[in-house]
Amino acid sequence: MKRIDFFLQNLKGKILDVGFSSGTMHNQILKKFDDKNVFGIDVDFHKEHNGNYVLGSAEEMPFASNVFDSILAGELIEHLYNPEKFVSEAYRTLKKDGVLVLSTPNKKSLINRVFKSYEAPLHFHLFDFFELKNFLQKEGFVIKTFFCLPFTEESCDGSRVPWLFFLRKWLHFVLPTFLQEDMVVVAKK
Repeated sequence: MKRIDFFLQNLKGKILDVGFSSGTMHNQILKKFDDKNVFGIDVDFHKEHNGNYVLGSAEEMPFASNVFDSILAGELIEHLYNPEKFVSEAYRTLKKDGVLVLSTPNKKSLINRVFKSYEAPLHFHLFDFFELKNFLQKEGFVIKTFFCLPFTEESCDGSRVPWLFFLRKWLHFVLPTFLQEDMVVVAKK
């Protein structure tokens, strides 16, 4: 399963895409959902958008409380200076029974342990599953779904060496979950 397919299956209602302007996922969301119900926030974007898009920080979201049914944070939390502020803001802005769908690199994956590939200048906070789970539960979220996906061209701008992506995908299927790469979580308010 591709990461975007999983996201599309778990998003519903009024959706906030945090960090929407990076990558191509947002376009896939707009194809599936009515653009009147899709909102975005990012620190930098240059495209023309309707009034549903806000220039701003994930750590201080300018939205009312209890307004979104779903919040998507794909490969975002590791780039934040204060991820705990984002998690708090996500919880505040989600409606009762709303879901936070996120993905982030697993700092204890075999690939990272060997190559330190996630320890990049723009990655301020890395998590393993237990840290991420505790982090979300501390705010009040309940983990509904957790699994890992291999990194692919879709999910990272890393190496463009085709055999490396093949190796990463192959390793994914032979490693236990705690050593796999890209953590995907659905957490319910």
